[in-house]
Amino acid sequence: MGKVTAIVKAAARFGPVVYPVVKKGAVMLRENPELASQVQRLLNGLSKARAARSRPEGLRRSVAVLRGQAQRALAGADTPAEAARAEGWLLQADKLDSAIDLMALHDRKGQTADAAAIEARVEELFAQIFTALVKRDDPDQAQLPPA
Repeated sequence: MGKVTAIVKAAARFGPVVYPVVKKGAVMLRENPELASQVQRLLNGLSKARAARSRPEGLRRSVAVLRGQAQRALAGADTPAEAARAEGWLLQADKLDSAIDLMALHDRKGQTADAAAIEARVEELFAQIFTALVKRDDPDQAQLPPA
């Protein structure tokens, strides 16, 4: 149980999208230590990525962590639907990288607004990947358990 508590606390640092999704999946994380370890690695990677010196670099590193998860999902896809979903995540990661590159074209205020929007999108992508991890681990599960 201690590991799941640590995962939920780590997720709390990421924002209003990530925390509720991880909290809802806590029951499944308690029941599956392998899934909990995988989620812990993902959250640790995102934490390290966000520790970059600049916000754009932190966003780039966060996208790279999510891209790695999407590539693992693509490599382990059992059905065409899973492969298509993972390819969609990779496409979203590419778009986020492009958006990060375009931030430099704006003034400081514009860059701040862009960074906030990109950060929100990174959190949404994390939530999608996390939800898929939980669903993949329990094929009978139609959705995450209630909060």
